[in-house]
Amino acid sequence: MGATSEKKAAKPWYSVWGNRYMGHEPPFYDKTQLPWIKTLEDNWEIMRDELLALLETEPNRLKPYFINKTMSFPPDHWKIMGLYYWNLIIHENCRKCPKTVQLLKSIGGVTSFSISVLEPGSNINPHQGDTDAIIRCHVGLVVPGTLPDLGFQVGSEIRAWEEGKALPFCDAITHTAWNHTKKRRVILNLDVMRSEFVKKQHGICAHVLASSYLQMLYPRFPFLGESSGYIRKLIYHVARCVIWIYLPLQRIFGK
Repeated sequence: MGATSEKKAAKPWYSVWGNRYMGHEPPFYDKTQLPWIKTLEDNWEIMRDELLALLETEPNRLKPYFINKTMSFPPDHWKIMGLYYWNLIIHENCRKCPKTVQLLKSIGGVTSFSISVLEPGSNINPHQGDTDAIIRCHVGLVVPGTLPDLGFQVGSEIRAWEEGKALPFCDAITHTAWNHTKKRRVILNLDVMRSEFVKKQHGICAHVLASSYLQMLYPRFPFLGESSGYIRKLIYHVARCVIWIYLPLQRIFGK
């Protein structure tokens, strides 16, 4: 009864105002407690073949990480192609990957999904994610090395990717990655809503998308960073309300 009450009362943490994560989620989750991991690991080759074939014929679909292009060093060396982004559907990419989309729909609770490329000789700078309401998961597709040349750190724990194997972790905890090999590292990157937040999924996604919008405004309008917190919060809340309305509509009319 107590555990159930705690889950009902659980509130997601957000990083929108730059606060540090002080929660109690583990750096890496136990795969045996996440039944959907089996679907990913059993079908990773289907997704790998479909996604890599698309990037082979249409490499321009791969774009530098768009929220902050200096997140990697050298800049623009971290690239992604997304299908979902916090329940925002990139329909053009989804149409090109029907097998992958079908598998994702069978998992349920997937809010984001992308293929993520880290170019040779580069790092992803330490950063924390938007919220602790999701479990982020990496699945190795092309892993051209192992520790210490190629690796991933969450908090104080360091792991190596393996092809076909999943690494579920808490995105809210500061994490970093590096590829000091001579070849690309390619992984699947997906978010699955934690069970206690599934009923709040729509609102959580609207919060994070509004936060992302605000972050994208800062480089274009530097004065926002110097403006009062009231102005930033006003922009954020207006954006959140618009996104709240837009998300269900784009599922219907965006195809």
